Amino acid sequence: MPGNILRKGTLLILSGPANHLHVVMNDPVYSHEHGYEGVLAVNISSVKHGVYHDPSCILTAACHPFVRWDSWVVYKEAAVFDASRLDLKVDAGEIVTHVPVSDDVYQSVRAGFDISRHLPKKITRFIRQNGF
Repeated sequence: MPGNILRKGTLLILSGPANHLHVVMNDPVYSHEHGYEGVLAVNISSVKHGVYHDPSCILTAACHPFVRWDSWVVYKEAAVFDASRLDLKVDAGEIVTHVPVSDDVYQSVRAGFDISRHLPKKITRFIRQNGF
């Protein structure tokens, strides 16, 4: 069973060539489609002028201590992650958690799932099946 590191609203910093911010949208729940306790997480990316971005949810700079520039939520890359594997990666230092986003920011990100035209069908099913 996953630890309590991953909770609704937690900001994850997934490392790689560049650090990517993700908002966890739910406490871990069992997903029959995925076969594990999962959390839905969605990437936040900086708005680059002149480059297309999904307008469903724009976060303003400083809405969270880690959001330094106006950013957009990349709904087309939303994914359900295995919470146990994420916990292991946090323990190994491969993923860093940050303080949860505010309720207002969370609600804005959540509302974007209802209006984005770029949301994968698998994510729509996960949201519907888990009632959030």
